[in-house]
Amino acid sequence: MGIFIIQSCETEPPRPQCEIDNVGTVTVKNSTGYNVWVDVTWGNVTENYEKLLYNGNSYKYNQIPAGSIEIWVSFDGNDWAYNYVSLSACEDLTYTWYLSARKSTGCPFVAYINGEEVYPVLKQKH
Repeated sequence: MGIFIIQSCETEPPRPQCEIDNVGTVTVKNSTGYNVWVDVTWGNVTENYEKLLYNGNSYKYNQIPAGSIEIWVSFDGNDWAYNYVSLSACEDLTYTWYLSARKSTGCPFVAYINGEEVYPVLKQKH
């Protein structure tokens, strides 16, 4: 007579790599009617991945650390406007720039996030 021990383990499903790395993606779209420069920055990042984006086109930034990020836009690459956005791990955020119809803001751009109109801040980019 022998003793049999049966042991079973529940395994958790594997976590997605984006959750492990705590990163997401940001797609920036240009619906301004003009060609514009765009960028996405975060934290104390020193690299910039500025892209000239033709009207109607988009660019996808991959492996962006989750947390507070800045999404930038400029007509000439010198004078920039930006918005702070919170990015979650594994999020695939789409951010669309438009021209603002409201001249009183002093900024020629507006963006829409989840159907809400957002006006950016003008700033010299580092």
